Amino acid sequence: MKIEDLVALFKEDMPRISSNIVHVWAVFWANFKIFLSYRTWVITETISTVASIAMYSFMGLQVDARRVALAGYGEVGWLSFALVGVATANYLWMCISRLSHSLQHEIREGTLEQIIASLIDMKSYIIGQSLRGFIVSGYFMLGVMIVGIAVLNVPLVINLNTVFSFIVIILLMVLSYAGISIMASGLVLVYKKGDPLTFLFASITEFLGGVLFPLKYLEAYPALWAMAWLMPYTYALDASRKILLNGATLFSLDVLKNAAILIIYAIVFIPMGLKVFRWGVNRIRYEGTVATY
Repeated sequence: MKIEDLVALFKEDMPRISSNIVHVWAVFWANFKIFLSYRTWVITETISTVASIAMYSFMGLQVDARRVALAGYGEVGWLSFALVGVATANYLWMCISRLSHSLQHEIREGTLEQIIASLIDMKSYIIGQSLRGFIVSGYFMLGVMIVGIAVLNVPLVINLNTVFSFIVIILLMVLSYAGISIMASGLVLVYKKGDPLTFLFASITEFLGGVLFPLKYLEAYPALWAMAWLMPYTYALDASRKILLNGATLFSLDVLKNAAILIIYAIVFIPMGLKVFRWGVNRIRYEGTVATY
């Protein structure tokens, strides 16, 4: 190609697509294709998921069913109780940590500067990365449920009403924590690390949320009991168990109350998260640390 042709090419004013929907799809599809390319990782993670459910099934042999009844969900087995907790907890934290992990990857690879300098709005980048996290995490949660129901014969209430209600609660659960995820990503932009804080927060949430044990045990510790009911996950897990263990629906009073609380958390946390993320982007631009690690 001649030099004149190259100069003319760079001078050409090409129309650029600025639709946020197109940007969201571009970010999602690019990262989803990367996920599909790691076949070995997908296979090993799937095997690990199956193995973890098998481990919980053997743990359930040592649990007294009367103790599980303290949870308030009727005469259900410990494996059923734990399966819903493990599936929702894993799904939540795979979704929440996806954005910060992706940003850390962009920082390490030196591609964050190109993303920020491009026409892609950072809100579109956040949504696209989050959608990829929802689908990838959903794959593993679905695997947990299939193994539990089909292989281990876990008696969950599965019908159109409960499945629809469960999906709505899961979406509200993720939205209630989306602000925290965006907030953590803003801190990652500035401080370049966020894994220890995310891991600590996830561990505390799973413990206080009652993933593997009835929350009634925490009543003897008023401080822990109060902290447990300050977290959105506690309400999401309670609603999920009422749906899948007792056959409640989204319009049941207890489930509806939990859903309303999750919506309130989402309304409060998402604007806070976006504000922190915007602060992080502006700070690294001002300090000139976009490309540093």
